[in-house]
Amino acid sequence: MPRQVRPIRICGDVAYVTLTQGYEAIIDAADVPLFEPWSWFAVPTGGTVYAVRSDYSGTNMRTVYAHRTILGEPYGLDVDHKDGDGLNNRRENLRPATKSQNMRNRRINLNSTSGFKGVYFHRQAGKWAAQIKIRGKAKYLGLFASPEKAHSAYCTASRELHGEFGRTS
Repeated sequence: MPRQVRPIRICGDVAYVTLTQGYEAIIDAADVPLFEPWSWFAVPTGGTVYAVRSDYSGTNMRTVYAHRTILGEPYGLDVDHKDGDGLNNRRENLRPATKSQNMRNRRINLNSTSGFKGVYFHRQAGKWAAQIKIRGKAKYLGLFASPEKAHSAYCTASRELHGEFGRTS
């Protein structure tokens, strides 16, 4: 009996891959042949959801991510979703990145008390502090009267230090 493969819906140059848990992944219609032979499923991870499939080679099983399938699994690199949406796998939204570059494009932590990326309240000083990470080390940006001013300092540093991979929210 042939196995059931979840449907792929094509609308113009965009295709929607049906996943588990009610999710859909977005891909370019030109990439449908890379997805058709398999059933893809949703995996929520670290604040986003990714489209994955299982690959069984002999006795081993490995997880194959949609974004790595599209970019051809660049050796030694991550694949970064520019918009941070793990289900948006259109080529224009994907780029090869080092681990460090990929981390620069992270969203604000869910446990942020300031509501701004790179900003926290410094209790001893009674002011808002800003810091940014570069090459795995925290760089202190100063103390500020408001979280908005601290965030402005973070945004300036992000543009200078993180370039195109910098995310400020």
